[in-house]
Parts: sequence; structure tokens; C-alpha cells
Amino acid sequence: MGKPDLLKTSPPFADRAAQLSRHSTPYRDPVVRIHWERLSEQAFWLPEQAVSLYGIEEYDALPLEVRRTLSHYEFARFLSAGAWLESLFLQRLARAALKGPRATRIYHLHELREEAGHSLMFLEFFERTDLKEAALDAPFDPWLTMLGRRLPFHSTLFWSAILLGEEIPDRLNRYVRLHAQGLCPVAVELCALHSTDEARHIAYGREVLGHRLERAGRVTRLVLGRALDMLLHRFVTTFYYPPQSLYVHAGLPPAPWAARAAVHPARRQFVAHALGPTIARLRGLGLTVSWP
Repeated sequence: MGKPDLLKTSPPFADRAAQLSRHSTPYRDPVVRIHWERLSEQAFWLPEQAVSLYGIEEYDALPLEVRRTLSHYEFARFLSAGAWLESLFLQRLARAALKGPRATRIYHLHELREEAGHSLMFLEFFERTDLKEAALDAPFDPWLTMLGRRLPFHSTLFWSAILLGEEIPDRLNRYVRLHAQGLCPVAVELCALHSTDEARHIAYGREVLGHRLERAGRVTRLVLGRALDMLLHRFVTTFYYPPQSLYVHAGLPPAPWAARAAVHPARRQFVAHALGPTIARLRGLGLTVSWP
């Protein structure tokens, strides 16, 4: 008897991949879906409660224009972090889409198209703003970059990292959509389009991770839970705690703003509330995640 044809052998989550592919098929470039003429620097780009310094007395005393500008830089940094993470995922997906079962190959190609569309959407946004590029191009976590490039594509830890990298920023996308009143319409549209596609990517990531964990024993889950704690802290820092240089570029007066945001109870509470559903799902999979 010959070996089975791997392209015709379906993994347990192949049906899910096929279903998600059908939902991804009516694709339209997000760059042409945004009403760019509504981009305004006279409105906040993040709900003020989502700004990292919100609730700190010195921040509350700043002029409205300065607080609004900080929301612009923090939102743009958030998009820049998304583009960085998607570039890593695109590299891995491009290789994965060339092999494996047909259903997953097809869905990986859909993901490639959608992630590339997100990055193009973010870059178009940057082209249309007057923000200082140095504030957006500050290096991102080199350890996460290394893991993203080197972890085996089919490993449990890789798919755990992918799921976190998609869910953690998506919680802020959802927050913006729920608190859109008074915000720049383009910022809301960006988050809405990004979140719609990410919902499918997250669903697929959960499916793959759930399958990986089916045969995992207690020790494996314990070790993975500890690894996820570390990944969580790094992803949270990347997406929710801007570097000190960003506050300088945004025009805030000299002060250790990044250090204040890191320990401010209101910020920690905001992040914990935003990520609550993600943490609950991980624990529901039997992973002993201790964060926060």
C-alpha cells in the first residue's frame, strides 16, 4: 500500500478551514473601502479612556489639543505594531500555503490576502497623516520577532503565539468600535474592517490550538501556560504600553510618562478588562495562565 496523498488528507480542522474560506471569498480591498476624506486631526483617534495616560492627574491637566495628539500617536503606533506582527505572520503563511492538506492551503492563502490588505490599509493611513515617522518606527520586541520567525509552524507554542498576537490587539479594535462616538470616522472604519477579518483568523487559530491540546498532558499544559504568561506580558507591552519616545514625539512636557503608565491602576484595569475574554478562553482550554 502506498503512502497517503498529503494534499488530500484532511486534518480534524479542515472543515472549519473550508467554512472560513467560503466566508473570505467575497474579498474587497480594504484600502478602497475606507472613506479617507473623513480623516480628521480635529478628533480623537482612540477613545480617551483607551489612551495610556488616562486618569493620571498630570495628563488630565494637559490641554485638549495635546491629549488629542497623543491619541493620534498611540493609535498610529498601535497600527504600526499590527503591521509588524502581520509581516511576521505573512512570512510564515507564505511558506505554509505551498504544502499541506488542500483545505488548509486554501485558507492560508485567504489569510495571506487579508493580512496583506490590512498592512496596505495601515500604510495608506500613515501616508495620509503628518505624524513623525520616528515615533511609529521605534523597534518592536526583538524576542517576539525571533520567535515569530523560528518557532515550528505546526507547533503548539507557535499557534498559541499566533492566537495571542491576533486576540490581544483585536480587543482594542472592538473597544474602538463600541466607543466610536466622537472619534475620527476613519479610525473607526480601520478597526471595524480589521476586526471583521481577524474574527475568522482567531476562530481558525482557536480550532488549531484546541486540536493541538487534545492530547496534551498536565505537564505539557503547565509548561505551555507558563510560556503563555511570558508571551502575554510581551504582547500587552507592545500593544498597550507605548515607549517613552512616543510621548516625546507627541509633544508632551518632559516626564517619565511610560513609567507612570506602566504602574497606573486605571491603565492596568483597562487592559485587564479588555483581555478578560481572552484569558478566560485560555483557562477554558486547561492552560494555567496566571496573568494578570
